[in-house]
Amino acid sequence: MKTDGIIWAGLHVEDMEREVAFFRDILSMPLLRRGDGWAHLDAGGGTLFELFDGGKASSDVKLPQEQPLEVGFRVGNLDHAIAELRDKAVQFVGEIGQGGSARWIHFRDPEGNNLEIKEVRE
Repeated sequence: MKTDGIIWAGLHVEDMEREVAFFRDILSMPLLRRGDGWAHLDAGGGTLFELFDGGKASSDVKLPQEQPLEVGFRVGNLDHAIAELRDKAVQFVGEIGQGGSARWIHFRDPEGNNLEIKEVRE
């Protein structure tokens, strides 16, 4: 079997209201639908980002055993995205990484989930 890409990624969260606000207001993902214990946001490019109840927040960046899956979001201009997120007081984790035609940086959401933004030059 060959896949055609990722259609959705999800994250279990403790405080649904806070996490919806973060992804909607800080990362500018439109909220598409919301139900009891879940929310669908538009991550761009036809991909959904889903939030589910049942997670556990951490005051620090989560370790791999606390968050086994990490999600990266593609951006057109990494420097611009970093500046915009810094203006919104997002906490970055580590320095900018680079490899081939890609550059990336990790950041955390309000519950300590480790996420990434990545620029890939064609």
